[in-house]
Amino acid sequence: MQSQNNQYLQFVGKPHITAVIAGGRRRVNYTFEDKSELVEEYDINNHELITRKWKKVSNIKESQWIYEVGEAPIDQQSELKLSNTNPIFVRKDTPQHFQYRVRNLSYPEDVYQLEVDENTQEIVIRTSNKKYYKRFAIPDMRRANLKLEQGKVTHVYKNNTLIVSYPKPDQILEREYQIRQEFDKLNKKKPKEGDLECVQQ
Repeated sequence: MQSQNNQYLQFVGKPHITAVIAGGRRRVNYTFEDKSELVEEYDINNHELITRKWKKVSNIKESQWIYEVGEAPIDQQSELKLSNTNPIFVRKDTPQHFQYRVRNLSYPEDVYQLEVDENTQEIVIRTSNKKYYKRFAIPDMRRANLKLEQGKVTHVYKNNTLIVSYPKPDQILEREYQIRQEFDKLNKKKPKEGDLECVQQ
């Protein structure tokens, strides 16, 4: 799991890594020196990243999982988020793009405006009718010290959902290719449910 390990080293130190097959997914768990945790879940067949979630150590209250990719199970979502009328913001990438979806947006297609804030390195979504506003960073870009470029953000609107895409730079694509190569090697061993594939100190 070396290619995965490297992308997080500069932020929270060298992690302890385990990988197990669970629920038809390859679940990779990172525990860092400060006791924070990261879990990534991949489709065992096509290696698609389904979930990436973080849990930071807190002395004030019980730590909650923060979802960077994918979304929390229904029983972990707030009543507000579960409302059929409130916008729901979730990330689900494609092989070539970082992709974010904002569901439950019923405004006309022509009101949505997107840009890159070059000072904060965030993507900004706003509507001309001032009904919705959202800004967000792409954590993968920040971890790789790569800057967002104006003009590369694209969006489409359909079925009350705004889909925002940003192309993955070559550096990110190469890292993801290396991860898939590692998983292909593991799959040759024909892993079964419950198999522990990796323990790395």
